[in-house]
Amino acid sequence: MGSIFNFLADATDAADQIVNTAYDQFIGIVNIVLPVLMAFLLVLGMFYGIQLGVKYARAEEDDDKKKAKASLINVVVGVLIAIVFIAVIQVLLNSSIIEDLFGSGVPGTI
Repeated sequence: MGSIFNFLADATDAADQIVNTAYDQFIGIVNIVLPVLMAFLLVLGMFYGIQLGVKYARAEEDDDKKKAKASLINVVVGVLIAIVFIAVIQVLLNSSIIEDLFGSGVPGTI
């Protein structure tokens, strides 16, 4: 009987090690991708905002100005929401909240 428990404990330890390694690799990838994604969104939003600003400045009719202004506001709000969302994800993944939620290891192992 003791050998069965030892086998199960070793298997659980191996599974924990695999999961921890995968989680560490995932966090490493996220720490590389999220800042690049945030920079890309900022640059894309900036260029699109400039394009809409020029469109707003060149618009001669009030209807065209209203459309350009509404689009410009939507771009600013969308970029801000995306950046806040990315920042929240990065803070959650780099803090101990996930580890506190799931704990370290499997409870009840030998």
